[in-house]
Amino acid sequence: MFKFSFQVESEEESALSKDEMTSQKSNENETRAEDTPVYPCEELCVDTILVGPRSINPEVTCNFTPVPECSIAYLNHLALLEETFTDDIVTAELDHSDLVPNRYEGGLKVWECTFDLGKFLVSSEDLKALFQGKKVLDLGCGAGVLGIEAIQLGASSVHFQDYNKDVLTKTTMINYDLNCRSDDKNGSDVPVAAVKFFSGDWGSFTDNYDEKYDIILTSETIYSTQNYGKLLQLFDRKLEADGIIYLAAKTYYFGVGGGVRLFEDALASDDRFQCETVWKCDIGVKREILKISRK
Repeated sequence: MFKFSFQVESEEESALSKDEMTSQKSNENETRAEDTPVYPCEELCVDTILVGPRSINPEVTCNFTPVPECSIAYLNHLALLEETFTDDIVTAELDHSDLVPNRYEGGLKVWECTFDLGKFLVSSEDLKALFQGKKVLDLGCGAGVLGIEAIQLGASSVHFQDYNKDVLTKTTMINYDLNCRSDDKNGSDVPVAAVKFFSGDWGSFTDNYDEKYDIILTSETIYSTQNYGKLLQLFDRKLEADGIIYLAAKTYYFGVGGGVRLFEDALASDDRFQCETVWKCDIGVKREILKISRK
């Protein structure tokens, strides 16, 4: 049986030994990442994996409702307690960690910045209209909340990508099915969108699939500076010429070394993109949303 017991440090506790923890964790992650081969990208078929009728107990779902007309149900931890997961995810649990480099990247938990970005995307009529008829990538999708929201906002195509296959098959696809294909959605106002699901490494995804997107949504994906090169290359290869990226993240990821300021530095050094901060929260754990486009 797999259980969740994610441990979250307070910002005050993390800040006490930030430099020491950052150095130690970064070195550990880089060493483990170098020694571990990454997962190659694989396209998964939802119709093959989700076969037969599916009934979800409402007691094991949560709801995210950024506006009344946009409500998204997603599996909570209780729904996953009896699932059998790969050794990578079990290892993360035994280590009381949300991260096993190149093996598990925390996709079973819906993080704060996902809700921030989900609320931001419906904060104006212009933003909501932006999705009409567009091709969208939910990068590092986890539960798939942002991609499902894009479908509800009228996107014509939404692709979901996450590193670990178990995350997609046991969480993302279930949530997609629950919101967009379940029997109680028949005849509703939920738009029909073409969907695809991809597991595996960003570099492999970039190299092996030629899809391009009008909008890329990504949340909590810049905690590891080691992956910035892959992420920027993905943006360059996958974003349409006039496309937009919305990236939500914590200002600092204490203990792992990444954050918004370091990613802005990487963007500036790379020189292919421009960015602006379009939303910021300075209460508690500091969080931001960047709007990124080509220069």
